[in-house]
Amino acid sequence: MIKDPASRAPATPQLTPEHFRFWCPEKLRNADTDQFRHVNNAAIASFLESGRMELFAEPAISRLMGGLNVVVGRLTIEFHAEIFYPGEVNIGSTVTYIGRSSFEVLQGVFRAGTCVASATASCVLLQEGRPYAVPDDIRRHLLGKPSSPAGG
Repeated sequence: MIKDPASRAPATPQLTPEHFRFWCPEKLRNADTDQFRHVNNAAIASFLESGRMELFAEPAISRLMGGLNVVVGRLTIEFHAEIFYPGEVNIGSTVTYIGRSSFEVLQGVFRAGTCVASATASCVLLQEGRPYAVPDDIRRHLLGKPSSPAGG
């Protein structure tokens, strides 16, 4: 069945660095490119994964995560512009919602201050393969106020 383009969901609004709390810089590698020398979609998905891991990098939170895992149940990526090698990108992440054992992460991949890709990840916190309620300390950490990226 072919859908009418007018019935498609609207694109993510233009994201700016101010939307994000957590930041992760990534250096582009030649191995991230395709035969046209632009950074491929799989590399962007890997950059987004690195950005999500930054949510739990702080030592106090990483200790609270002992025995817990985060899995992605759904990842939606929108590509706004091509990225060419060489260079760097900054990945911004912010938690927009936390349920009992799940949470939503909004992300942006930025090059020179411009959002070149955005994503929403639906994540679940697990312990021994079963959903685990998000502890209050982790919940407070994830919902903190946004900060500016290092180097934009």
